[in-house]
Amino acid sequence: MELKNQDTWSLPRRAPITDVMVARAVAIEAACAAQEHRARAVWFDRSHNAILIELMDGRIFGATRDRIPSLGPATHRQLGNLVVVLDGAFLALEELDLHIGVDALVTRLMEESTVTLRRVAARQAGRGTSAAKAAASAENGRLGGRPRRKQVALEIGQGDAAESPGQSVRPPG
Repeated sequence: MELKNQDTWSLPRRAPITDVMVARAVAIEAACAAQEHRARAVWFDRSHNAILIELMDGRIFGATRDRIPSLGPATHRQLGNLVVVLDGAFLALEELDLHIGVDALVTRLMEESTVTLRRVAARQAGRGTSAAKAAASAENGRLGGRPRRKQVALEIGQGDAAESPGQSVRPPG
């Protein structure tokens, strides 16, 4: 394809970059970086098989090694060489050519932690005792134990649902 009027074509004119424009761009980048999680330090705790990250704001996050799948092939010695790079944006393990984004890792760990906290809280609540739980347990004991759950009939016309958890309902024939 041939361009017409090749002599008149030129790059668009742009305003020169000024110190004010540079300062504004730097301020925008700093504001974005302030919203990201950045690491100040990282270390491996052998006794707990966990990676601990100190963030720039002073918070410390930790995760056992199995919570960070990309660290699976690393040995304990290699994990001792884990370092913070690029102004805290990444954790690096040079021997394995591995770079982990701090912001993504911390965000994922925080999202998972709410589920974990709920599970732990439910487990602890279930272990607790109270007068109401004791009374309900005593009443169930007098009635022959905890009531069995009834299974729902799979098809219409099968009759009553099975009473026992191990018993299955089968169609006739």
